[in-house]
Amino acid sequence: MKSFILVLLSALAIGYYLTAKANSGTSINSTNVEKYSDIFFKLETSPVSMSEIIVGAKHFAVTLCEDGGYQQALGGSVSACKLNFDRTKDMCSRYPVAEKEQFYTDKAIVSLLAEQFINCVSS
Repeated sequence: MKSFILVLLSALAIGYYLTAKANSGTSINSTNVEKYSDIFFKLETSPVSMSEIIVGAKHFAVTLCEDGGYQQALGGSVSACKLNFDRTKDMCSRYPVAEKEQFYTDKAIVSLLAEQFINCVSS
């Protein structure tokens, strides 16, 4: 009976150790924002910067540009959208950075900032 309890406690201790070690290696704070959904994934555990919001919003805007059906429904084309995006992305990136905080934790504010950037490069 003693050996059974000892084996059970050892298994629990090893499981706890491996779980803790695995979780420490995959910290969400080190999440790189590469696409729009990454902004909100990172926001679950840590603040996001304005530059990360812009990176995610750029990805979303490019995705919209590359959607031929969406562009056709708007009366445009993929090539015209990409041309407009390339022409406006730098200007639109500078505008929100100059007036805003460095880091954000509120999803509503982050969504609004991303939407403003997307609207800027889409118009």
